[in-house]
Amino acid sequence: MGIKPYKRRRRRDHKPTGRRLTINEVKQLRRVVNTNRLKGKRDRAILDLMLYAGLREAEVCTLTFDSIHQSDGRFWLTIQGKGHKTRRIKIHDTLYSSLQSWLHARQEITQKPNEVETAVSFSVSSPQFACLFSGLTRHSKLTHRPLTTATIRRIVAEYGRFANLAPRSGPNRLSPHDLRRTCARNAYDNGAPLPKIQKMLGHASIETTMRYIGSDDDETETAVDFVHY
Repeated sequence: MGIKPYKRRRRRDHKPTGRRLTINEVKQLRRVVNTNRLKGKRDRAILDLMLYAGLREAEVCTLTFDSIHQSDGRFWLTIQGKGHKTRRIKIHDTLYSSLQSWLHARQEITQKPNEVETAVSFSVSSPQFACLFSGLTRHSKLTHRPLTTATIRRIVAEYGRFANLAPRSGPNRLSPHDLRRTCARNAYDNGAPLPKIQKMLGHASIETTMRYIGSDDDETETAVDFVHY
């Protein structure tokens, strides 16, 4: 039996940065969601949590009604992230509308008039439906089971295919992390400081946040252009 020659592994110098959607692609993705249906209202809110708050798929799954609270005249999300670290994220106006639409549709389907008290309170009184997002049967009946990360990945991939942005399966399918990266890059392009983006994403290191954002393609403007005395 011959000895196989040793093959040196190719060193990976840079971690892949993943995909980020353009503004038009984000609009296209949100447009294909049929919000006339209960499932569409739920799925639009799920997509918006990643596009407008940068949540991880696991964080979306573990959201409860208690995750939403009001302070200083605004609504906030309290997120239980990696390593059981807690962070607070302001609810974007677009995300607010999506959540509100889903919760009121959910109230109607469960026929519990006291589940959501008002259009702006997001309060809940039914512990059996404590999770913010749950499964749906083919007849639009709510289940008692919270969504899994696999379900979140499938939802994102399906709408990525519907919007002609990516195949439905395989390594090039649209992923929740792509939406998270998109949120980070959009915030950065609109002037958000890196530490604030890091805090929103719940990253332990700024280097991880920088990988999410990616490199600047436009080299005509550099840090030198921001130096003024």
